[in-house]
Amino acid sequence: MFRFKLKLLLSIIFILCCCTFAMAQSTFNSTIPVMSLDDIKPGMEGIAYTVVKGQEVVTFPVKVLSVVPSVELPHQLILIQAYGPVIEKTGGIAAGMSGSPVFIDGKLVGAIGYGWHFSEHDKGLVTPISEMAAVWEWPDREIKLREPINIKIENSETEGKKSGDIKNLETPIMMYGVSDRSAGEISEKLGTSYSMLPHSFKATSLPVNMNAKLTPGDAVSVLLAWGDVSIAATGTLTALSKDGRFLAFAHPFLNRGAVYYPLAKAWIHDVIPSVQAPFKIGTPTEIVGVVTQDRPQAIGGYIGKIPTAFDFSLSMRDKDTGKIVKKRFQFVNDPFLLSELIDNILIGLWDDTWERKGEGTAKVDLKIEGGSLVEGWQRTNMFYSGKDLAKDMFSEAVDITKTIMLNPFYEINPFGVHLDVEVTQEPRILLIEDLIVPERDLKPGETFEVKVKMRPYRGKAIERKFTLNVPEDAAGTYEVVVRGGGIDEPSQESLLQGWRAITNLNELLREISSIEANNEVIVELRYETPDRAPWSSKTEKEDKRLLSEIKKEKMEKGLLKVFKSNYYVDGLLRKLIKVADKQK
Repeated sequence: MFRFKLKLLLSIIFILCCCTFAMAQSTFNSTIPVMSLDDIKPGMEGIAYTVVKGQEVVTFPVKVLSVVPSVELPHQLILIQAYGPVIEKTGGIAAGMSGSPVFIDGKLVGAIGYGWHFSEHDKGLVTPISEMAAVWEWPDREIKLREPINIKIENSETEGKKSGDIKNLETPIMMYGVSDRSAGEISEKLGTSYSMLPHSFKATSLPVNMNAKLTPGDAVSVLLAWGDVSIAATGTLTALSKDGRFLAFAHPFLNRGAVYYPLAKAWIHDVIPSVQAPFKIGTPTEIVGVVTQDRPQAIGGYIGKIPTAFDFSLSMRDKDTGKIVKKRFQFVNDPFLLSELIDNILIGLWDDTWERKGEGTAKVDLKIEGGSLVEGWQRTNMFYSGKDLAKDMFSEAVDITKTIMLNPFYEINPFGVHLDVEVTQEPRILLIEDLIVPERDLKPGETFEVKVKMRPYRGKAIERKFTLNVPEDAAGTYEVVVRGGGIDEPSQESLLQGWRAITNLNELLREISSIEANNEVIVELRYETPDRAPWSSKTEKEDKRLLSEIKKEKMEKGLLKVFKSNYYVDGLLRKLIKVADKQK
């Protein structure tokens, strides 16, 4: 049973990311001579460079068949036919050869970017280098602190799709550290195919090389996540400029425009033949640069510049087995992309860690830190599921992470999320069984005692006492309510009605902290006054306050008591009691 109310805040608070953009770059000046598209004619012979094993660049011959115009980006493509021993061995042009540079008479004409599925795979389409270089007509993205502005979110769908069966050579996504079910969902959201890396691979200590030497034809990987979770796309480097920029892939990766992704050198294990299309299996070896442009014609970026990233860790203690596991990974500095994938990544990492799927109870400690959050922000909650614990217990952490990460006030950078989970297959449920209140009439201003009987799952019932205060202005019928945290929880009425707005990050965090937790026993007095209907929790004054303010006042007046247990608390009971008129 999931009772978290943060989605209300998500629907009310206007979300934007705190980024700005730099000026557009200068013309891409390749370190090697290039050939104009006007000089390319059918029948010309050329050579393509790529990696099919390890990191050794090999070549294969190609022949120009035609120049194909298009109304979409890229506006022109060069139809080629590849042949020779390398192509015979790979079964044709393979996914992962995206960006493989093609030379004619020693001049760079462009890079292989497109092909056909379910064909002979010896024909492909080359994106001209002039089209690829056009990605630098767009400005780069910079990370700024405390400078919130509105930005345009790039469409993640590929703008440069071709009609018919022409496909870009889908840059194969290689994943490690997540379960198959999550990998499939991540792949679907990214709009690309994927392969799961064997568990012998681990990129936790992926090194950084600021002085790497790359050449056209080298195998490269674009990283979305690295560490105990790895999500990487393998392709080929096309060209380098004299100022340290590069071009690769010859088609978009995710087509997200101005981005901030790490670029790594890759090791190619082999090319796998396929009836649909051959594909490379590659893994990153060292981070060497940053991708800043992801456009329909190509990806581009800088060698020797390293991007910042979001940091995640997960510690798991299995109470049933005594097993303790710690995982850590980093994700690209793209809060919008992370908000789309974080639920699948956490669930997939958990599946891979707990090594089972199904029922259980978990205590989850969440800590978010970075930027101005010097002490960090923390929350603890309990979760139970009789079906799929991972999905239930991470839903709250995901919503909180999204809310704080995409807050509309300023960017938190660096940004870290740390989860400490204690788990058991046992159903640690505490059922509220009885509520005992005084049978006599109470007096205004009186302190009285209530008893709550609760029963652990298939265990012996326990009883706990709580004291509540009768307000001085109370008279008539009032109600005592005991319930599990999150059950019949009051809504943010002031936000829903438009009476108030959350105006800063501290206020946002305070409202999140005030949301009830599933392990809490809530005991509350709801009373009647001339301004309040019987048993209602609303007054004109309360309606214009945020929940944290209402909750604080109730606790200070002794109208609300919260007991934190080590169980997932379920149940709700109500009892009526009368307060004698003070004047009588």
